[in-house]
Amino acid sequence: MGIILADVGGTNARFALSSQGDPSLRHVTYLRCADFESFQDAFEGFMARLPVDERNDNHKLSLAVAGPVNDRIVKVSNNPWQFGKEQLLDRLRLDGLLVINDFTAQALAQHDINKEGRVRLLDGIADASAPLLVIGPGTGLGVSALFPLGQGALPIEGEGGNIRFAPQTDPERDLCAYMERQADHVVVEHFVSGPGLENIYSFLADAAGAESSLSAEIIAASALREEGICRDAVNMMIGILGAVMADHVLTMGCWGGAVIAGGIMPRLTPLIASSPFEQRFRSAGEMTSVLARVPVWMATDPDAGLKGARAAFANPHLAHRMLLR
Repeated sequence: MGIILADVGGTNARFALSSQGDPSLRHVTYLRCADFESFQDAFEGFMARLPVDERNDNHKLSLAVAGPVNDRIVKVSNNPWQFGKEQLLDRLRLDGLLVINDFTAQALAQHDINKEGRVRLLDGIADASAPLLVIGPGTGLGVSALFPLGQGALPIEGEGGNIRFAPQTDPERDLCAYMERQADHVVVEHFVSGPGLENIYSFLADAAGAESSLSAEIIAASALREEGICRDAVNMMIGILGAVMADHVLTMGCWGGAVIAGGIMPRLTPLIASSPFEQRFRSAGEMTSVLARVPVWMATDPDAGLKGARAAFANPHLAHRMLLR
């Protein structure tokens, strides 16, 4: 029997097919969420693209979604889509439905740090018995951790992108004050995400009297080409990311290392070495020597979320989540 895989974020919905006993992906399809009114519409759009014989042989769905997924009604973060799990199971005529957080899927895709699909950013000594942090800026900031256990890795779901922002430098304190004029509750993903990069750029541009509104794509492209406000904004975001990663590593004891995933960071990899990232990640007072041993990788596989959704389907720690009709 086939398995339908989906990875839904604030901007894109990715789909693929797989088969029980075969982890490979077939018919990988990327759709823009803005082109569809609901997940059901996007799902049906994907199914309509499949060969007829494939449409009739896939009856279980493993769905990775940005945002909290424990409730019966799931609201996608940074996206107007929402759905009821039982209603989705019925309307899509599925035999089974598994719904997980999108960064749970990203974490499950990173269970073997020796596989291809990632590059090392910072050296260290990974403790294979300790958790692995997986974090990544996209439309929001996703955070998860993977705990190694004898019966398969245990993914930890959370909303780490929504922890309170803790500025540590004078420019960051000014940035936080700037954001407080626009939001009642300033959180990390206000600055470590695609929209977060836009917020940082606007803050710096306002101070410099420059054009104060650019898209994350334009900011990133300009930062890669030349010095200026765009590169300053990228460096500031990457520095904040390093500090946030250090906090999460220390909180969950992720001595197994940290993997950066998500949509925006792979494009900015050439700027990381000259950014404050390493200094901000390694510096933590008495814990500096501990963080000095933690390796960091960049995930480069664009289909990692789908592969993680596939891994979730076979993970024993998530079996209780499966809804059956």
